[in-house]
Amino acid sequence: MVCWSASAQAAPPEVQLQPRVEFWSGGEAFQGIWSIYTGASFAPFGSVREDGVRVRGVAGYADYGNGTVSFADLLVGYHAQLGPLTLKILAGITAADHAPDQPLASPRGAGLGAKGVVEAWWNITDRVWTSADLSWGSLESVYGSRVRLGWRLWPELSAGLEGGSAGTPDRDIARIGGFVRYEWETGELSISGGLVIGGPASDWQGSPGAFGTVSLLTRF
Repeated sequence: MVCWSASAQAAPPEVQLQPRVEFWSGGEAFQGIWSIYTGASFAPFGSVREDGVRVRGVAGYADYGNGTVSFADLLVGYHAQLGPLTLKILAGITAADHAPDQPLASPRGAGLGAKGVVEAWWNITDRVWTSADLSWGSLESVYGSRVRLGWRLWPELSAGLEGGSAGTPDRDIARIGGFVRYEWETGELSISGGLVIGGPASDWQGSPGAFGTVSLLTRF
């Protein structure tokens, strides 16, 4: 993940400004649940900074206390820059392999389904921005959402508030907290943390807990 920096100085300026791949990895933890993931988005006909088709692959692993799950996505979509608004819409297939601890627990085994993702970024002013990420998968009707409101303390450093929710028709979690994001020409590092609460969708009685996330992205 650090090898890209070795050749950055040797490349001509016009090459440095035209990355075609975004690669990221990260993890999160809350209430005895943790996950790690990695993914890449490829612009086959130009730069990842320009309008055009995107091909995205993601893979990860999670331990949810009563079992584990491995998951992967393969998505195709479009990136559009509409003035201060950046919009990405992708759809494709998702796969998951559940391994619960209890013999009769479900879901169990491998499954394949459809997935859709919408991501938006809006530069409200030179110093203030907001973003929203939404996803839904047909496997267990899993959904996820996250909204951020950030302030640029310096051109490279932002801090702000975030909130979101995720779950299935049977169980949901919600979280609210803050984040710090540092960006540079070829990547960014984001760290967030706060409170999370969750339980059965019809009767939230879980006690609040803490969550933390970290994500590193590079472009080349």
